[in-house]
Amino acid sequence: MVGISVIVPVYNVENYLEEALNSILNQTFTDIEVLCINDGSKDNSLDILYDFQRKDERIKVIDKENGGCGSARNRGLDLAKGKYIYFFDPDDKTKPEALEKLYDNAESNNSDLVMFKLATFMDGHEVDYSHPAYNFDELFKGKDFNNFSFNRDDIKHYVLNSSFAPWLKLYKKEFLDSYDDFRFVLGLAFDDVPFHVMSLVRAKRISFVPDYLYFYRLSNPTSVNNTKSNQIDIFKIIDIVEDFLKSEGVFDEFEYEFTKFKIEHILRYILSTNSIEYFNLAKDQFKNLNVKSIPEDSDLLGRYNLLLDSDSYFDYQQNLLFYNNRMNRKYHIINTSPLFYAKKAYKKLFK
Repeated sequence: MVGISVIVPVYNVENYLEEALNSILNQTFTDIEVLCINDGSKDNSLDILYDFQRKDERIKVIDKENGGCGSARNRGLDLAKGKYIYFFDPDDKTKPEALEKLYDNAESNNSDLVMFKLATFMDGHEVDYSHPAYNFDELFKGKDFNNFSFNRDDIKHYVLNSSFAPWLKLYKKEFLDSYDDFRFVLGLAFDDVPFHVMSLVRAKRISFVPDYLYFYRLSNPTSVNNTKSNQIDIFKIIDIVEDFLKSEGVFDEFEYEFTKFKIEHILRYILSTNSIEYFNLAKDQFKNLNVKSIPEDSDLLGRYNLLLDSDSYFDYQQNLLFYNNRMNRKYHIINTSPLFYAKKAYKKLFK
């Protein structure tokens, strides 16, 4: 057994792969294995992986046919021998002390999983620390996080309405292995969403490192995650999450959070897909949704009712334009550029 198994799904990232792997191999915590799952890359990614494998015995290259990020991560889970599991994306970076801090925190708290903060960057720009994903140091002020753990009841909002990324958590392998269904969904986009919900619902002891340890790259033009063609998968993902909450007997406990999650995620992709089919599916889903728990004056309920009151996708687009202009005037927002709305959407994603 090694301390940490680092699972890296690799697909067409030749421009970033060397920098990413060096950030893992140069960690102050050295008791690691790095499982690089090449998911049918068509560029030089596999050659780069083999070069690294020849230079560092901790690198293990597994080559497979393309099956998506979820299938690559699942292969890594099948092969991992570490006491802890860490997922890492091959176009990002992490601090040299990241794994050491996470390992020490997990050991001192006997954690099922450890969470931490996120920073973002674009090539040629300064690192942005304004969207940390998890603000548990504000939620649990004054706590010594090396000797403090919590569970889902303490962070209900974050179970369904925060960043779902697996690379923002260190998992105890014994915890994952104690269930037979801790795997990423195959063949669907957003496959990390159910995995996140499952892990936070089931974890008895969650802990936190209040540091920015991961640097997420926003400027990879080759990224194929959640493109227009697969965003309609969100409907199936929402159904999977709902079925899980009910099977675990916790749906009533999380009904308010789930309702927010469902509305927010369906609305998030309706314009980018530019699809009448998506609009019709959204309207059908909204018709039978219980929204009594959503505050009447909230923006979320306003956008929910806007879609229900629209007779067609074109009608919805026009109504949304007027709605946004009205909300901008209400909150004295002057900037209405596409970039402005893109930044707003990004903030919602990682709030």
